[in-house]
Amino acid sequence: MKALPFLFLFLFVIFSAGSAADLRDSGCGHHVKWDNVDFDLEDGAIVFTHTPGQRESVKFTEDQELFVNHERVKLNRQQRKLVGEFYEQSRALIGEAKRIGWEGAKLGSEGAKVGLQAVAGILDVIFTEYDSDDLEDEMERKAEVIEKKAEKLEARADKLEEKADNLEELRQELKEEIPELHDLDWF
Repeated sequence: MKALPFLFLFLFVIFSAGSAADLRDSGCGHHVKWDNVDFDLEDGAIVFTHTPGQRESVKFTEDQELFVNHERVKLNRQQRKLVGEFYEQSRALIGEAKRIGWEGAKLGSEGAKVGLQAVAGILDVIFTEYDSDDLEDEMERKAEVIEKKAEKLEARADKLEEKADNLEELRQELKEEIPELHDLDWF
């Protein structure tokens, strides 16, 4: 699996998972299928499954265990550490991506609300002594607030992209360090 599809797979999770809650104890597997790879969060584990033909899988558990094709892989201390890091960074990335997604949706809702207020303000300008300059000033103030929030959200998204790049590097290191992952060209 290449770096860019790997990033998109994780970012797609934000839009498919459905809640901003921590996924660790959700118990309700979240499932995404992308580019012949299924991605599941189930029972505290992260599972990647290659779907065409034989169903190869890679499973990371919160206990720093790795399963390849349902077989537990014996890991040395360094490999366990890498598996644990991959698991924790994946969970953190998914959680932050979901929070950013929800905050972006809320921000969009705020923007729509300002738009409706502008329409109502036009009616005030027509039917009351409310001045169009006053309406323009009010809408500009509200738009500035939203723009500042959007800039902060964009900065968080930029940091998220950096975290995804770090996770991709960690995935590559896992493939190099754990022989059972070497031949899985899809992971």
